[in-house]
Formats: sequence, C-alpha cells, structure tokens
Amino acid sequence: MRALLGLVAYNAFLLAVGIAVLAALRGWRSWSDLARCAGLAYLLGVGLVGVALTLELVVGVPFSMATLLLTGAGLVVVALTLRAPLARWRPSLPPDRPGGLGFVTLAFGLLVVVCLEALFRAGRLAGLSAWDAWAFWVPKAKAIYFFGGLDEQFFRELANPTYPPLLPALEAGAFHFMGSADVVTLHLQFWFFACGFAAAVAGLLAPRVSPFLLWPFLLLVLVAPRVAGRNLDPQADFLLDYFFALAALLVALWLVEREPWLLASACLLMAAALLTKREGLMLVACLVAAAFVGSWRHRRYAWPRLGLAAAVALAAAIPWRIWFSSRDLTGELPAAGALALFDHLDRAWPALDSALTALFDYDLWLVILPLVVVAVLLAYVGGARVIPTFALALYALTTAGITWALWAFTELELPFVQDEGVNPIVRLSGSLVVASAALVPLLLDAAWHGSDGPAEDRS
Repeated sequence: MRALLGLVAYNAFLLAVGIAVLAALRGWRSWSDLARCAGLAYLLGVGLVGVALTLELVVGVPFSMATLLLTGAGLVVVALTLRAPLARWRPSLPPDRPGGLGFVTLAFGLLVVVCLEALFRAGRLAGLSAWDAWAFWVPKAKAIYFFGGLDEQFFRELANPTYPPLLPALEAGAFHFMGSADVVTLHLQFWFFACGFAAAVAGLLAPRVSPFLLWPFLLLVLVAPRVAGRNLDPQADFLLDYFFALAALLVALWLVEREPWLLASACLLMAAALLTKREGLMLVACLVAAAFVGSWRHRRYAWPRLGLAAAVALAAAIPWRIWFSSRDLTGELPAAGALALFDHLDRAWPALDSALTALFDYDLWLVILPLVVVAVLLAYVGGARVIPTFALALYALTTAGITWALWAFTELELPFVQDEGVNPIVRLSGSLVVASAALVPLLLDAAWHGSDGPAEDRS
C-alpha cells in the first residue's frame, strides 16, 4: 500500500507540472475542459520532467527526492511565469456546450475503463520478466536511485549504454516516491502512462470527431494482443510510442487549425521522444518530414514553424549525445556505419518484407494497419487532402525507416526474424500502430465531412 500510494502521489506530481504547462500554452475555459485535457497535461508533465531530469543527470546534478521536487516546482514556476507573455498566442476557447456525455461515449468509455481496470490487475503483481527490462532499463533506474547519478562504468557494462536515461530517471523518481526500488509495483507506473495516453487521445479528439469514430478504434488499439500483453513491461517502447503518437496527432491538428499551442505541445513531446530511445530520432525525423509533405500548399507559413519546433526538440537531445560520445560509448549505428545499406543490397527486399509482415501481423495488431489503409483512401475520396497526405507520408516514411534499420545492419547484427530478443522490428512497428489510435478517427472524420479544415465542436 505504501508503494501504491507513493505512485499515486508521483503521478499527481507529474500531472500538476503538466497542468501548469497547459495553462501557459492553452489555458482552459471551464473545469470540464480542464478535465478533458488532463491526459494531455499529464503526458506533457511526464515528458517535460523526464527531459529536465535527463539534462540534470548529464550535467552532474545529484539525483534525489529533493532534486525531483525542486525540478517539478521550478518547471511549474517557469510555466506560470510564461503564462502572461504567451497570452497572445493562446486560443480563444468557445464556451462549453450544455449536454451529457451521450450514449456512445458513455458505453465505449466504460469499455475502455474496464480494459484499463483489467490491465491494472494484470500489472499489480507482474514479475520482471521482459529481457530488456531486467537487463538494462531497470538496472539503470536502480543505479540512478542508489548512486544519485549516471555511473559511467556501470552503464558501460550494460546492454545498449547509449539509450537515453529519460525512462530510467522517471523510474528512479517512482522509486523515491514509493520508498524503495520496488520492481513489481513499478509495472503500475506504465499503467499510468497507458491511462494518460488513452485520456489524451480521447480529450483531444472528443470535440473534433464523432464518438462513433473515436471510441471503437481507441478500444481496438488498447486490446491489440501486443499492446495489451506488453505495455506494462518497465521498458521504453510504449512510452516512446505514446510520445510519438500524441506528437503526430498534435501536428496533424496544427496543420489544419494553426493554433500555436498545438505545435508547441508537439515540440515538447518530440523532445521527450528523442530522449526516450535512440529510435526516437528516426521517428521524430519521419514525423517532421511528413509534416513538411502535408503542409506543401502552405509551406511559406508552415515550414519555418515546423523547422523551429524540430530544432528546439533536437537541441534538447544534444547534451545526452555529447555525454555518451565523449565517453566512447557506442551502439547507435551499424558496425559498418550509417550508409552500410549500400554494402548489403541483398537485404533491401527482405528488410521491407519483414517490416510489412510485422506491421500487418494479425496476431500482434489485429486488423489495425489494414484499417489505416482504408481510412487514408476514404479521406482522399471524401475530399480531404492535408490530413491524409500527412498520414500517408508518416506511415510510408516510418515504414522506410524501419526497413533501413533492418537493411543497414548485417545478418549477424539483425537477422530477419520476428523474435524481439534479437530484432527490434516488432517494437518499431508498434509506433505506427499506437499512432493509429489517434490518426484513424481523424482520417475517418475528414472523410465523412469531406474536408480537413478546422472541425466544428461536435462534443
């Protein structure tokens, strides 16, 4: 019970930071509006605290409970200080419409709650069995918790020493709030991440798309076999997917609504994704490139702003790259170099085939990716252009990035198998599947209304 209450307090702390950030960037028109945005605020808090802790670890700030609390308090103060200067950029929010939740929202919302409750019970006494979790993610978190910083020698002995420490820092923070390095209860921290993601998608899309489009697909993604079976593992895969998916949704909305707070929020989440896993660099690059493609008709307005957001996100990741490269830690690229794919042309088609096989594997993801293809086609047929073009570019570029990851490495480094222990293909494909929970309802809504201009509030 001590550990459970500690986790509740820890996530309330992260939510408080996120609410302060949301107040600076967007604000809210009522308490119900704030409640609807709570999921987004929570993940903004998770991302911003994680980025701040990572930068502090890199420069050598001792990690402790006091450091954690002071960091959160400092972020809240900075956000509230910036609230007045940013007032001119905040949107003019219309008043809430009266009315209830509606039968569809209530019915599917209850199903999502039941799904998350079952997930909680599954994670309450889950063992530390995932290889990546016990091999390096949790040991890094324990090292930060017990030693109060980045132990270079210890990190060097672990697998994947160049993975950024955002997740281990967040896990170490959870240990402090729980009062011990409780690796069993730690699984529930990832339950909070999953709840925050579901709430963020629902909160962002509820005023924009029909509940008939929003809730069934969100539920479908949550019950996909690999999502339901692995999203509580204390490793960075799904947290990266949540950051990436929400950033993609925010960018898609910004492309048609042009509200500055949407792009600013996406920028924070992209920075968090870059510091969650090294694959974050590829995913963020694909996201930004897809946004450039989707905004081609309005490139004079969109491209400078997208470039600035990408530069700010990338700047947050540079200190960590300086830290590990200055200590000769390796493992970011294939042994033969980034362009080694030209030395392995025979791996090109097998790599693409393996990527597509993983993406469309029914036993992993049900029929989510085939529905994505249908949604993109329907959006084009319906008359929308910006959102389906952005989505098509995002899925195509990310698939190409996954293919590159398999192509450039040798057979000894990455064999063409669907075994997660020796090949990251399944984990990488999860990023697009999770993003589908956010993008498919938006695509279907664009198809239904025949345009992708600013949607009316249909909540």
